[in-house]
Parts: sequence; structure tokens; C-alpha cells
Amino acid sequence: MKKISVILSAFICLCSGIMPAFAQREIVISNNSKSERIDEAFVIKRSQFKDVEQAMLPALKDDKGQWVACQVDDLDGDGNWDELAFVYSLKSGETASLNIEWVDANDYPQFMQRTNVRYGKMTSPGRVEILPTDVHGKYNLARGEGYPYQTDGPAWENDKMGFRHYIDGRNVRDVFGKRTPLMVMDSVGIRKDGTPGDTYHEMKWWGRDIMSGARSVGLGGIALQTPDSLIRLGVPIEEVTDNVDSTRYTVVVNGPVRSIFKLDFYGWDIYGRKVDVHETMTIWAGKYGYENVITTSALPEGANLVTGIVNNFNDMPYTQEKTGEYQMMTTHDKQTYDKGWYMGMSLLIDQDNWVNTFEAPKTGNGITTTWCANLKPDAKGEYRFNCYAAWELTDNRFADKDFYLDMIRKYAQELSNKIVPVLK
Repeated sequence: MKKISVILSAFICLCSGIMPAFAQREIVISNNSKSERIDEAFVIKRSQFKDVEQAMLPALKDDKGQWVACQVDDLDGDGNWDELAFVYSLKSGETASLNIEWVDANDYPQFMQRTNVRYGKMTSPGRVEILPTDVHGKYNLARGEGYPYQTDGPAWENDKMGFRHYIDGRNVRDVFGKRTPLMVMDSVGIRKDGTPGDTYHEMKWWGRDIMSGARSVGLGGIALQTPDSLIRLGVPIEEVTDNVDSTRYTVVVNGPVRSIFKLDFYGWDIYGRKVDVHETMTIWAGKYGYENVITTSALPEGANLVTGIVNNFNDMPYTQEKTGEYQMMTTHDKQTYDKGWYMGMSLLIDQDNWVNTFEAPKTGNGITTTWCANLKPDAKGEYRFNCYAAWELTDNRFADKDFYLDMIRKYAQELSNKIVPVLK
């Protein structure tokens, strides 16, 4: 009799639409703005779901039963997923209901790779390996023969553009122009003999390195403004002793719709005072840039964290304005190598982090040719800004400054008015 009651109770639950597990069956997203949202990025935390089965993972289908590009990410490395991430496009006024499908990890759908993080290092002659984490120290910085770093450090890309960070102590941020939506950074920067090398300063089928970093911070690099000096995070290429005790790279996620990695700088020497800096970079599919979140230990009195945009090839005026909840800094010019092509570069800085702008000197031994922004931490102690770049050979419309500016302004409005997914 007891067995019959249990079966009957389960039957009643199913018939009445009350599920014994996985109570939330759909995600509703609505675009109430006046413009289309293309590849809008969404994140839902595990804690937002009810009745999560440990062995099952959430995936998404649209109303036609087609899989929606998504991924589940373990952000803290404990072996359990923490967030569901996906991208979806919505027309103005459109509402979409996405069905949540709980699947076994072995059956999780596979999607086209639209983002990628690559950190390659030569671990033996002619052998470059992908490393999930790596550390270099203060002394004997890699220079000259036997240079180990593919693309000088981590490179990250999506289906629009590519970027890289010089982890060898220079800490400049560079830009790769892409002519293909395919992921290419796994093979860029490796010679035919298998050793790291400069294979990307000439045009290839996929594109090339297009930004000249010179002695600047590049696009979105870091410095510190004290009352009397602008101090580089790291040192120029001719130096073999860093002003940072150690630097660690760690990949967090390498997925089809977003990739995340971290850079941790320990013991940045500011006139004898040591500062730690922790950066997290996230690149999403479909956007011409990436997100940057930074925290630091206590800075010296009167000092500001600084980021900026290289301006060594600029003849045209800069554009600075407040758009939505962001301060926009933009340059647009033939500011590629040899002034060969038009490129736009931008920073969108959260208003809570904004202080002001200034220009670094044109010449000297320190940071030069950089349009800089002084930053302040928000209430959480975080610095947030997004970096963007677009090249006319990716899309010839980017030769038009107004077209590029319209895109960056739209990005700022979208960031200021995010679509909030609703679980039902």
C-alpha cells in the first residue's frame, strides 16, 4: 500500500506540472531597448538555480529546439561549475524563452569556438607547450637567444580581434588585427623549427600584429601616477631586472562563448613600497574587445592606478565623452604600423572608477606616447574598464570614424542597460 502511494504522489506531481527536481525550466530574456542586441552576454550563477543535481549540467535550447551556444564554468577550481554563460541576439522589443536542459557532462553539446586564450612557452628546444599557469621572477628576464614565450606571453582572441600581453617584464598590451572569425592564436608566433618567434609583423591570411606599443602601456596596460612620477608596471626591453618580484599567469576558462585568465603581479616596487596587482581579463564572443577587472593592495598616499591608449601615430583629435554609465576614451586614425590602415581604439571606464585624463610625455626614459586615465577604486575596491579595437581590414566600415564611434557608444549603452535574465 505504501509503494502505491509513492507512485501515485509522483504521478500527481507530474500531471500538475510540479517537478520533483529542476524546478526552473526556462530562462526569459527581453530586449526593451530601441536597438538590436547582437551576441548579448549573459551569466547565471549556480546559486540562482534551485534543486541542482550534482552530476548534471544546464544547457539551453531555443523555442525551435536548437541548442543555444553556452558553457558552464568552474571559476574557483574546486571541480564544480559556478556559472552558466551564454550569448544570444535579440531584436528590439523581442522576448525569448530558452529551455533549460539538464545533461550529463559527457553529453554536453559542443559549440563552435568563438573565444580562445593561448599561453605557449618553449619548455625544451623546439617544443612549445600550452601551460595553464606559469610564473616568472624578478631577475634574468627572458631576452635574446632562447626566448621562451610564444607571442611574448598570453594571447586572447574572439571571432573579431586578438590581443596579447608582454609577460616578459614589459607588460605592454598589444592588438592583433584579424581577417577571419576562426581562432588562430594557437599557431601564431611559432617558427617552422618549433621555436617562438616574430611571425606576425607581416600580413598573413588571418591578419597580423597592427599596433606599435613603443614605450607606452599599449591599449589598456597599467601604470601608477604618484604626485611626481608616472611609474611603469614592469621595465623596458633593455632591462633584465624587473620592478615586480614575480608575475603569475593562470587560465580560468577557455570556452566557446567566453574565455577568462588572470595575471597576478606580486611586489611591484614603488619607491621601496611593494604593491600587489591582480587582473582578470574576460573576452566574449562577438565583441571587438574584452573586460578587465583589477584589484590591488594598498597604494601609496596620493597615488592613482593608470591605464591608457598608445598615441604615437596619431594626428587626429581624441574623443572623450560620458556615455551611459561609462567614460569613453577613443582614438581613430591610421595608427597602425607604418600608418598603413585605419584602426579605432577605445577604453570604456566605469564612472565609479573615473578620475581624469592626461598625456604622457612624447619622449623620455619612462612611459611615453600614451593618452592616460587616472583611476580610483569603486566601493568594492575594484577597477573596471573595457578595451576595444577595430581594424578596417576586419570590416572596411571601420575606416569611418563615425561608424566606429557609433559602435563604441552602443557598447557603452548596452553595458549601462544590461538585460537581466529571469529564471522560471
